[in-house]
Amino acid sequence: MTREISAEGRALIQQFEGLSLTAYLCPAGKWTIGYGHTDGVQPGDKVTEGRADTLLKADLDAYGRAVDDALGGCDASQHEFDAMVSLAFNIGVAGFNGSTVLRLHRLGDHQGAARAFGMWNKAMVNGRLQEMPGLTRRRAAETAFYLTPESSVERDMPQVVAPPTPATSSRTVIAGGVTVAAGIGSVADQVTPVLNAIATTGASLRNVMALGGAALSVIALAAAAYMLWRYLQKRRRGEVLST
Repeated sequence: MTREISAEGRALIQQFEGLSLTAYLCPAGKWTIGYGHTDGVQPGDKVTEGRADTLLKADLDAYGRAVDDALGGCDASQHEFDAMVSLAFNIGVAGFNGSTVLRLHRLGDHQGAARAFGMWNKAMVNGRLQEMPGLTRRRAAETAFYLTPESSVERDMPQVVAPPTPATSSRTVIAGGVTVAAGIGSVADQVTPVLNAIATTGASLRNVMALGGAALSVIALAAAAYMLWRYLQKRRRGEVLST
């Protein structure tokens, strides 16, 4: 699909071409009318503003196709494309096709291509190639337009990464803590009957049971602390996902 110049790019061209409802000779010696239209213009021709808009649209469609063809499928942002259409509109398709702007852009040297716009600031006046202040201003504007970043480039920038949720407040950590506690309770439930069985063998073993129960409590607390510490370490390293 052929690319088309944007409304912003069209406004750039209109700004520098200006509007003339009567034919005039441009510095290059061509009869011009409307917004820089030259094809078939004769001295004394007149147009309405509406007709000038129609001619400009037809011209920009043609130059847009020419620039698109010259790019040969090479990628170009909308601002880059618009700036090159503006240049081609001013210097002609042949001039654009042989320009350093096109060559460097196709090579991927966008900074070099942007600088090359400034090379096209001269015109033949009385048989001599002279620098034109108006063309210098236009080339500077096209260069700035060419280098304008696209909103799509901003969308492609890495998204802001949300700060990690504090581990102690994570629902996953809380759930992990509950799981640890349940596991400890299960161990206690299994060990207690054994201790009770030992206790039934004699009163002298009640002390063993008491000590065993105390030891179990200490071990359970230590295990809980260790498991929770391991869980928090994994959470900080990203090995556990919060929910």
